[in-house]
Amino acid sequence: MTKTGATDALLVGGAKLVTSAFVLATGFRAVSDDDYARIVIAQRFAETPSLDPSGTSWLPVPFWTYGGVMALFGGSLGVARATALVLGILSTLCVLVAARWLGASRTGGLAAAFVASILPWSAWLGAATVPEAPTAALVVLGMASLSSSNRKRRALGAAALALACFSRYEAWPVAVLFGVLTAVDARRNRSWSLAVPAFVAVLPIALWLAHGAVRHDDALFFWRRVASYKHALGEQPSLASRVFEPLGALVRELPLLAATSTLLIRRVTTGSSLAPYSRGFACCAAVAVFLAVGSAGGGAPTHHAARALLPVWYFLGCVLGHALGNELEGFRFRVPLVALLVLFASRPWALVSPPTDFARRDLELHIGERARKLGAPALLVDTPDYGYLAVSAAFRRPTAAAPLDDRDPRKPRPRDPYESLDALRARLEPVPNAWLVATDVHAPLAAKLGTVRARNAGFTLVEPKRPIDR
Repeated sequence: MTKTGATDALLVGGAKLVTSAFVLATGFRAVSDDDYARIVIAQRFAETPSLDPSGTSWLPVPFWTYGGVMALFGGSLGVARATALVLGILSTLCVLVAARWLGASRTGGLAAAFVASILPWSAWLGAATVPEAPTAALVVLGMASLSSSNRKRRALGAAALALACFSRYEAWPVAVLFGVLTAVDARRNRSWSLAVPAFVAVLPIALWLAHGAVRHDDALFFWRRVASYKHALGEQPSLASRVFEPLGALVRELPLLAATSTLLIRRVTTGSSLAPYSRGFACCAAVAVFLAVGSAGGGAPTHHAARALLPVWYFLGCVLGHALGNELEGFRFRVPLVALLVLFASRPWALVSPPTDFARRDLELHIGERARKLGAPALLVDTPDYGYLAVSAAFRRPTAAAPLDDRDPRKPRPRDPYESLDALRARLEPVPNAWLVATDVHAPLAAKLGTVRARNAGFTLVEPKRPIDR
């Protein structure tokens, strides 16, 4: 790496780290309870590695990554968050590289990376223990590599997409289009070495479908599981609402769309070609269509549809940076104007007030941490929702913590263990060493089991008396 490249990387990494620090300072910790579910699965992988750590519809690379780090440094929430911050920084560095591949100047590449750093969803996802930000960055590298026939870039783009396809499903339509376009280029240029990247990009899709057919007797098991879960939740929006939900989430980034469109129009009117972006825009359209079709069939993300559109916004950031770099050439007095445009396009003011439906699990994390420090041999967790995942994540022993009710709408509800003290004792009998985390409303009955070891505003930790103690 050149001295200039290292300087740019430090600038971009520093900007992303400052953004993440600000986001965490606002109290943000997780987008949803899925964040904690992922931590628990990664902790389990650190203890007992496997090819498919989740055993669900979730793809494996994120668990291999977080679980591998936890195997080295421990399974604490701090390790998970530090990993997320590092991946967030690497994501914006990928955007910097992608912008340069598209033809951006040094200034344009920096502008693209800064936009990618402070876009609200990028800022939140880049500080959360979820795979959206690194996946989007890998996808954008794949998109940008299509802008030229450079074999090294195309190979790197294929490798990036292969990793992305084992991380999140929105990478799949891009990988398929990448494979088709790269195969066309190989035939047109009579360069059969280009056929290798085309194969590499789509291989993970074939492998995951084969995994589904062999392991789950259904190649599309991942789609059916999500659809069945959403169906079990009850009444769903109309078909039209589901189809347009991803598009609506895209339009909500109106400042970025407006700024990019304005600069593209200016590029056309000055006689410049849009050819470097054409294939990337086709990939963005493929992502939007893929999400719309999935949503129509009930297989779209179960919450926060905007998350899956991050590759599109990263690509638009690259285009915006490229255009801004051209605008700045030879016109130093435009620097303040460009800075204002970057801020307008990325609307960082939204970071001050994150969505109210983000997961806030401070009390669950506190009681789980207290249980760990007090040496609880195992936990049974009573929460009114999916908060038990945060308790388990803080407890750090994924195989020794279980919910009284996992709240899965696809399963019949178990008998209420709080009907009586005898019923509660019967529920604890199969796990004789477990301590109980009870909600505040159930604390009086739970306290009759034994000794209250910890308490906060929402939960009580009880160490039950054992038969030998009576």
